[in-house]
Amino acid sequence: MAGSDMKNLSMENLKEALLQLYDFSGEMDIYLLKYSENLTYALEVPGNGPQYVLRLYRPGYHDREELLGELLWLRQLSGDTQIKLAAVVPGNNGELIQTLYMDGCSLFGAVFEYVSGDILRNLTGQQLYKYMEKIGEITAVLHDHVIQWPGARHLKRFTWDFFDLTGPDARWGDYTRMMTLTPGQRSVYGHAVAVAQKRLEVYGKGPDRYGLIHSDLNINNILVNGDDIYVLDFDDCGFGWFLYDLSTSVLEYFDDVLHDCVEALLKGYERYRPLKKEDREELETFIVLRKIVRVGWIATHWDNDTVRGVKASYYVKTAALAAAYCEKNLELFEMRDEDAV
Repeated sequence: MAGSDMKNLSMENLKEALLQLYDFSGEMDIYLLKYSENLTYALEVPGNGPQYVLRLYRPGYHDREELLGELLWLRQLSGDTQIKLAAVVPGNNGELIQTLYMDGCSLFGAVFEYVSGDILRNLTGQQLYKYMEKIGEITAVLHDHVIQWPGARHLKRFTWDFFDLTGPDARWGDYTRMMTLTPGQRSVYGHAVAVAQKRLEVYGKGPDRYGLIHSDLNINNILVNGDDIYVLDFDDCGFGWFLYDLSTSVLEYFDDVLHDCVEALLKGYERYRPLKKEDREELETFIVLRKIVRVGWIATHWDNDTVRGVKASYYVKTAALAAAYCEKNLELFEMRDEDAV
């Protein structure tokens, strides 16, 4: 079943399937919250507001063992850390992952407790930087937990290696398929990716810099409620560079706001997990890569609700950032051209 077909699921059939798997009230209402990679629904008892969130996973992205790996990490984090997460709700059979049969198909699903709050998109200035600092702290705790928890390396999850991010078969899509890019944008993106590849070959994948990561800590997956910050949507967690997590948190920011957000993130992160000089020097690589990775995702998700909010200025500013990155790495940039001869 394609993602666009998933949006047309019968609400009555979905409700019937849920009532067979969970101890929910028959008075429960279901409505779509978000269509992104997966379908996310609110489950609401009238008069009480939303109580739960249902995530229906798109077919073919994860198998059952991979989905269970995500939820097992969530449970481990809840027990070992103070990070605020949406609790996973097991079905009547005690399983965290359920198979829902409806409309002639079967889909994996999971239910979480509903968490209320605002996304960072609504914040600016010092208020934004205050929360960015807190996100830096949370990210450091995530990474320390992964390093210290022996079970992390045994979870079945995919990788976020260089070619998973930017190659022709990139997991989120090939940025070169973005038809609206200008020739100049396409060229500078390509040069930046080539420079990043050379730098990451040197940076390597030591255990202090590479492991299980959330991989999508963007402003849509962070909820703030007063001083509390909730981390949502571990659907894309996998094995990759720790610095990539920091880059995802500043995905939509540019110019001075980007600089100040990065400084706030690092201040919070290093409060719990100091970075080495080579880590700090490589953060720009991941920031540029993450912005280009998003272009690949947009290129292959035109029917997605999130894509409609992306402005043309994003591609222009990403190209300027990539050009500045190449200029700073002029020697590697020239080496790339020599290799092509």
